[in-house]
Amino acid sequence: MTLKYRVAIVGSPSEPHMPWTPEVLEKLKALGFNATQLNIGWGWRPADEPLNMEDVVELSPEDAAAWPAPVPPKSNQDPARVAERHAQLKERIKMCQDAGLRSIFHFGAPYNSYYGYAGKPLPNCTLDGLTIPRQIALIKAFAKEYPGVDDLFVYTFDQDAWLCDEFGNCANCRGVPLHQRAADFVNQIAAAWHAINPQGRLWWEPWELSAGQVYKAIELLDPNTVGLSIHSNVAEVMAALPVDRWFKNTAFLASERGIPVLGEHWLGAGSEELEFFFHLQYPLVTWRALQAMAAVKGIRGIKEYYGLMPNREDPNLRATGLFFNNPELSEEAMLEELAKPYGAMADEMIRYWRLSSTAIEMIPWDISWFMREIQRSNPAHTLDAAFTRGQQVRTPSWESTRRAIFMKTDSEQPDPYLLEDIQLRCELAAGYVLQALTIGKRIAPDIREDWRPVFYAALAEQDGVRRRLLAYVYHLRQTNLADIMRKYRAEGQEVPSVLTDELVALLRADQVNRADDEPIATALELLGRDIDAFLAKYYQVVPDNISLGYFTLTSR
Repeated sequence: MTLKYRVAIVGSPSEPHMPWTPEVLEKLKALGFNATQLNIGWGWRPADEPLNMEDVVELSPEDAAAWPAPVPPKSNQDPARVAERHAQLKERIKMCQDAGLRSIFHFGAPYNSYYGYAGKPLPNCTLDGLTIPRQIALIKAFAKEYPGVDDLFVYTFDQDAWLCDEFGNCANCRGVPLHQRAADFVNQIAAAWHAINPQGRLWWEPWELSAGQVYKAIELLDPNTVGLSIHSNVAEVMAALPVDRWFKNTAFLASERGIPVLGEHWLGAGSEELEFFFHLQYPLVTWRALQAMAAVKGIRGIKEYYGLMPNREDPNLRATGLFFNNPELSEEAMLEELAKPYGAMADEMIRYWRLSSTAIEMIPWDISWFMREIQRSNPAHTLDAAFTRGQQVRTPSWESTRRAIFMKTDSEQPDPYLLEDIQLRCELAAGYVLQALTIGKRIAPDIREDWRPVFYAALAEQDGVRRRLLAYVYHLRQTNLADIMRKYRAEGQEVPSVLTDELVALLRADQVNRADDEPIATALELLGRDIDAFLAKYYQVVPDNISLGYFTLTSR
C-alpha cells in the first residue's frame, strides 16, 4: 500500500486566508504529505486565489497578437492585486522548494468562464486552431515566470473551464466524440509542459465526463506525460461513499497503460459537503475512505480535494497522518493513538468519535447533490410541499453516469416514497448526532485547555447539523401527511385523528427546532379550526418550487 504522492492544500474555500508559512509546511510534512497544491483552486475564487493560468500569466505582445484571448480574466485585474498575486505564487513555490515538497499548480482550461456557454459554441474551442496554441503559449510563459513548479493540474470542466458539446451547436465539434477532443487537448499541453520540465507531469481531472468517456480517454492519453487525479466517486467526493465501480475501473484501466492515478478526498475537517462547518470531527470516516482508496489497483497517491487547516486540532487530519505513516494500523489502534493526547479523556473521545463518524455515514448524501449544502439550509423552512432539487447543470456526467449515484437528478416533485426515504434516513442520522452531542457536551469542560475552543466549535456545528436534519425530517413527514389527509377528503372521508395528532406533534417539534414561532403557530391554529382550510393553504406543490430549493432539499 505504497503511496508515492500525498498532496495537501493549505487553507480552504471556507478559510482561504490560512497563512502559508514554513511552519505550516513542516506540519504537513510531519503528517506525511510530500506535495502541496500551490493555490486553493475553487470555482468561486475565494480570496481571489488564482483559478486559471490567465490569472497569473500574461502573454508576450507577439503571442497575444497571434492568439488573442476572447474571454477576459475574471480575477481582480487591479495592477496592484495582479502584482501581489504573482509575488504570492512565487513565494509559495520557494517555500515548497525549501521544505522539499513537490509543488503543483491547479488551473482550469480551456478558459471559458464556467457554466455560461453550456450547449453553445465556445469562445475557446479546442478545435478552433487558436485555443491549444494559446494554452501552450500560456504554459511556456508560466514556466518562464514561475520556475521551480514541479507539476500542473488541469480541469477541463468546472474551474471556469468548459469543452464543446458534440451534440450542440459548435460547427467544429459537432459529432466529434468528446473523449477524443479532451485527450488530444490534454496530451498536447502535457507534452508542452514535459518539454520544459521533463521531471514534471500534467495531472488531468476528467471531471464532468461520463464514465464511458473517461474510460475511452484513458486509451488515448500519453502515459509518459499525463497522470489522472480523480474524485473518489464518479458523482462527487462524498466522505461516506468513496470507491465506487467507476473509481476502481478508472484506476485499473489507467494502471494497465502505466498512467499514475491520484484519488481525491477530504483529508481534514473541512469539506464541500458541510461548508461552512469546518470543525466537525469524524476521523473514522476519513480513515475508512483512505483505506478503501489506497487498496484500489492503480492508485499511486492521495490528494486533498477541499483544503486543510493544519494549525489547529483536527482529528480527521491527524487520522490522515496516522494512515500515511502507518496504514496497517487497525481501526481500534488508530483511535487509541489518535486519542492519546486527550489523556484521561481518551476513552470518552473514542466513544464520541465513533458516534460522530456513524452520524456522517448515515446522512443520505446520495439523495441529491444538494444534500451537500445542508449547512446553507434554513431550519425555518417553508410550509409548502417539501421539494428536492436534483441537477446543477447540463454536462455529460450529469446527463448519464451521475443518475446511477444520485437518486434525484431532476427538478420534478419527488414521489412520496422518496420523501419518506430521506425523512427516515435523516431521522436516523440525527439520532446518532444527538448521541454524540450528549457525550461531547459532558466531556467538553475537561478537554485540554488549548483544544477546548475547537471542540466547542465542533459541538456548535454538530448541533447545527442536527437541527437541519430534523428540519428535513419534520418538513418531509408533514408534506406526506398532508397529502394523505387530502386523499381522505377527496374520497369524502374524515381524516383519522391519528394523522392530525401526528401532524400537530410534528409542527410543535418543528416550532422548537426552527426557533421561529409565528408561521407554525398560525398553521396550528388553522389546523385546529378547519382541516380543509389548512390543507388548502399548507404543504401544496408550488409551480415554481425550484426557486425554493436552490441550495438544499428544503429551504426558505
